[in-house]
This record gives sequence, structure tokens and C-alpha cells, in this order.
Amino acid sequence: MGMVLAGLAFTLAGGCPGRQLIMSGEGDGDAAVFVFGMLVGAAFSHNFNLASSPAGPGAFGPAATIVGLIFCLAVGLIMRQRLD
Repeated sequence: MGMVLAGLAFTLAGGCPGRQLIMSGEGDGDAAVFVFGMLVGAAFSHNFNLASSPAGPGAFGPAATIVGLIFCLAVGLIMRQRLD
């Protein structure tokens, strides 16, 4: 489920994290915000026990993943462009 969320988020953002990192180094402000968001998201998940470890998933990790999937699907459906 986590990789589905990651793939959906990266697709909505316009590319893989490596591409975003390179684009932010070239001065793309949107890519820089995306990279900063990845860092903040990782810090948030580790601070609030949402990240998994070798011992297993965190207590609220699966629920956070479902919330993330719902959010990404909503953004994808709301922000789509209609073909005329």
C-alpha cells in the first residue's frame, strides 16, 4: 500500500524523486518545494511513529497510508483537466 501511495504521489508531482531533486538544483521552485515536502514528511513520520521498522509497521502507519491515498486520489480527481 505504501508503494502505491508513493507511486501515485510521484506521478501527480510529475516525476520520480531523483528528477525532482535535479530540477530543484536547476532552480525549479516547484521541485524544490516537493523535495522539502519529502524531507518534512519523512521527519513527521519518524517523529510520530508512522514509519515502519524491521519490527513491523508503526501503530498508525496503515491508517496514515490510507489517508494519504484518499488525499492523493482526491487531488488527482479534482485537479484533472477536461478534454474538449
